[in-house]
Amino acid sequence: MMGIQETLMLKQVDVQPLRVMIMNLLLATDGKPHSEKAVKYAYDYASIRKAHLFVVFVASPKAEEDKDRIIKQGMAVLEEMKARGSREGVNVTTLLETGNPYEAVLNAADRVKAEAIVVGTSGKTAIDRVLIGSVSEYIIRNSKCTVIVVK
Repeated sequence: MMGIQETLMLKQVDVQPLRVMIMNLLLATDGKPHSEKAVKYAYDYASIRKAHLFVVFVASPKAEEDKDRIIKQGMAVLEEMKARGSREGVNVTTLLETGNPYEAVLNAADRVKAEAIVVGTSGKTAIDRVLIGSVSEYIIRNSKCTVIVVK
């Protein structure tokens, strides 16, 4: 017959410490006023969930002579995003990409293993989307992860 101490010893289980997975969230922004709601949403979401926020700016000049200006603009936007993260207590990593915005955002999401992508809408009409396409719409249709569109 087993005593109480022996029974307790048999019932012990090996308990591993709980590992908290940090979520990677990707915010795609062009720094324009219409994207501010998406920026605010992403920072709030990252703060609440203690997520690591990756902010991507895609420099895609229509003309080669605009390239330097757009890259400098992107660097300024990303610098402000990093400072905002410090002010709001959000861990932020910035990414400056060049090329096609559609593919650059999706490639960045894959690289950082994002669980979600936050994008804004440009406020364009349905006719504009048909004629020139929509980055947000393309990302929704082709992303491997959740896409949050902030209007």
